[in-house]
Amino acid sequence: MTIRGRGALTRVMGFTATALLMAGCGTHPSGGDASTGPAAPASPSSGGTDIGRVHADPLGSSPPPRYGEIDTAPTVTAAPTGPCPDSGVRVTLGSGEAAMGLRVLRLTLTNCGADTFEVSGYPRLRLAESDGTPVEDVRVLRGTGQITTGLEDPGPHRLTLRRGESAISVLAWRNTYDDTTEPPVTVDRVTVETGTGGARTVTADPPLDLGSTGRLGTTAWREG
Repeated sequence: MTIRGRGALTRVMGFTATALLMAGCGTHPSGGDASTGPAAPASPSSGGTDIGRVHADPLGSSPPPRYGEIDTAPTVTAAPTGPCPDSGVRVTLGSGEAAMGLRVLRLTLTNCGADTFEVSGYPRLRLAESDGTPVEDVRVLRGTGQITTGLEDPGPHRLTLRRGESAISVLAWRNTYDDTTEPPVTVDRVTVETGTGGARTVTADPPLDLGSTGRLGTTAWREG
């Protein structure tokens, strides 16, 4: 295009400047708004899911929490009402908690009788299916280190339980199932040997879903 004369050149430059100004007023950068400033950066937690304060697994890079502070520790189920068993010992299972395949469950032994008795060491358990068939392919471990490092084990020691006092152990396992040649293992009944020389059986609801891991960890009895 040929522009003749200074007046024509001036008119073209003015038209160009006006067009640029109008274009600048009609749009804003995608990162913000002219009236409010730049858009706030996305929250670091967006796009993820956090169940309460429970981490995906207590085996994270931070130091493992002490028992009583671990988020996956369940609340103990209140002792049932009604007459005390003849053995003078009541056994209850708490409601289980789960995080990324890790399961933890509190086992509580309460002296509801008149006599004082002692418990020590780790719980002695027998596991069974709903019809009473023993579950024999599961090792009951003394300690939970092979399951998770997120639980504190007080170690074996002797406890004297007077009327109304309790002892607690934490059961821990993983529900990994990677052996399709055999059905996953579930435990419906847990029999606990008490410090009185007898045993009490409780029903797990829901059942312990041990998958194909073949291991159930326990912590030593501690004061409830």
